[in-house]
Formats: sequence, C-alpha cells, structure tokens
Amino acid sequence: MSGFRRGGFRGRKRFYRDNFAPGGSKTDPLNINIELLDDPEAEKKRLGILEPEEVPSKRRKSDKDDKKDEKKTGKSPYKKKFQKNHHGSPKKKAPPLTKEQKDAAEFRKNKTEYFNRKYRYGNFDRYYGVRLNPGESDKRLTVFDKQWFEHKQILDIGCNVGFLTLSIAKDFSPRRILGIDIDEHLIGVARKNIRHYCDHETEVAGKFPASFGVQFGTISQRTEAPRSFSTKFPDNIWFKKENYVMENDEMLDMIQPEFDVILALSITKWIHLNWGDDGMRRFFKRAFAQLHPGGRLIIEPQAFETYRKRAKMSEELKTNYSKIEFKPDDFEMYLIETIGFESVDKLGVSGAKSKGFERPIDVYLKPVRPKTDAIPLGYI
Repeated sequence: MSGFRRGGFRGRKRFYRDNFAPGGSKTDPLNINIELLDDPEAEKKRLGILEPEEVPSKRRKSDKDDKKDEKKTGKSPYKKKFQKNHHGSPKKKAPPLTKEQKDAAEFRKNKTEYFNRKYRYGNFDRYYGVRLNPGESDKRLTVFDKQWFEHKQILDIGCNVGFLTLSIAKDFSPRRILGIDIDEHLIGVARKNIRHYCDHETEVAGKFPASFGVQFGTISQRTEAPRSFSTKFPDNIWFKKENYVMENDEMLDMIQPEFDVILALSITKWIHLNWGDDGMRRFFKRAFAQLHPGGRLIIEPQAFETYRKRAKMSEELKTNYSKIEFKPDDFEMYLIETIGFESVDKLGVSGAKSKGFERPIDVYLKPVRPKTDAIPLGYI
C-alpha cells in the first residue's frame, strides 16, 4: 500500500448520467437494439436519451484572431482600445480655454516673435551680463598680445555695448579703435559707456568726454568732419552703426587697407545664418582687403552644432541654415588657401561665466607681400 497513491479528485475520471442510456432490459441493458431501428434518433428523442450538444469552449481572443477579424471587416480591433486611457476609462475631452488662458498664450506667442525679430543678428543687449560676472573683466583680453594693438589701427566688428572695445582702447593704447555694430541702440549705449571708463580727472561734458566736442564737433552733427586727433584714451575710440557684410562682391573693389587688427569675436554664426555661405565668404574677403600687410584677423567662431537652435528664430534663418555647406571647420583652409592669409595662431579657449561662451580664438596673419604674382585685394 505504501507504493500505491490514490489519485486525487482532479485526477479521477468524471462520469455523468448522460454517458449511459437509462432503462434497458436484461437482454439489452445498454439499449443497443435502439441503434438497429429504422429511426434510432426518433426513438432516443422519445425516450429522452439523446447525447448533449457540444458547447464550444470560451477562450480569450488572440492577436491572430484579431487580425482575421480585421481582414474580414476592414476595421482595426485596437481602435476602441486606443480611445481609452491606461485605466480603461474613456478619455475626457480637454475643457475649453478661458479668456485669461487665451490671452496668456497670445502674449507668450507675441513675446517670442518680438524676441526673435529683435535679436535675429545676435545683438543681445544683455550679452555681457550673461558672459561675465559682475565687475569681471573679459578673459579674452588675457590671451591677446598687447603689441598687436599698441599704437595700431583697430576695428572691432559686432562690438555690442563696447565693453571689450573700451578695455582695449584704455589698456592696450591703440592709435585708434573703431567699434561697429548693426544695432543702433547698442551703439548708443556703447557711446554712453565711454564716460564710465574715464578716470576721475577726465573732464566730462554731458554724456561724453569734453574732448569729443573738439575732436568730433557736436555729437548730433554727425556729418561734421573731425577737427583734431589724439591717441590718448578716450580720444582714441569711437562707435558707429554699420553692417559689415556687403551686398555683393563687386563692392569689394572699393575696399582699401585701413586697419592693423580686425576683431570678429562670436559673430560668425550670426553672419552665416543671416547671409548664408556667400555672405560669410564676402565677410572674410572684406576683412582681408581692409587689413594692412602684416595685419591680423582675430576670430572666435561658434561651432556649427550651435546654429540649429538659433535657426528657429525665423523662416529665413531656417532656410539659410538648411543651405549651409561652408562649415566653421572649413574656415581655416579657406582663409589660408583661398583668401591668402599666411598662417594661423590658435590661442585656445578663453574662460567665461557660461561654458557655452568658451570658444577657440584664432589669429590669422596677412602676409607682407601677396602670395601670388597677381595683386589681390588689400595690396596697393
């Protein structure tokens, strides 16, 4: 008995009364004779011994069944499922926006459009507030050689409100430095900032040093020619509104050598997005032509990966961005082999308050004599 295990209830064969026909006789206990009749089904029906009808088993539909149903009906079985959330209850329609919510959304939209329209050239009026800590000097000055600027003619393109331009004018003693920007408001702020860089003994008349009245005449009379010239700060600096990118290459024929150093710091991305590959090349051609032999072009190019975010500011910028083939990585080869610069000195990356402003600075040297027999732009 120890080796015998009685099957459990689940293992037993179940018997039902419908497995056997009721009644019968001693000679025919199983009513086999019924099968020999002409119509056994009728007799079974009369006696009530018909076998029960087979009931199809209920099972869960599989993915294959759903696909078969979809082929037959042409409708996806998942359509209703997607109309419900993850709790299984029907999705609720979002309530209509109130008037205050609509006004707030419209205000945000108009504010974004105004921002993109105003600052499409990278002319941010709080640029230095983001780049520098309060009271901190621009760290790019530490990588510059003072001899490049001392008693030289300097041009700073995209000077913004003039913090770097003013620092060079005061600390590096250039003969003359001109800061230009496409934004007239920034130029106005830069001119007013001159007085903040003056020493206490510098005489100030109104918003500008008193010497400007003698050197430039009345500030409002912009057409009046300068009356005298001084290389001492603040007489060696001025700011002017100007777009440096010319409309076409034919205008480059009018350019003559004028400067010993041209600064183009953190502006190549904005030139590229607004004027495309042609505008970028034209910018480099003009800078080369406007440098004296032996002069330097100092650029701080932004990486191409940073273009995409600002390209969304307008449809025009987005279109120009999609057509760019002349990438920042191509600048060095173009400036040396095509434009005619002699060499490049890589100063590395200068520090900044934000990591996004840590960009490499390259200095391109214009040869004293042209590389070819033909005299290119910028040589006379």
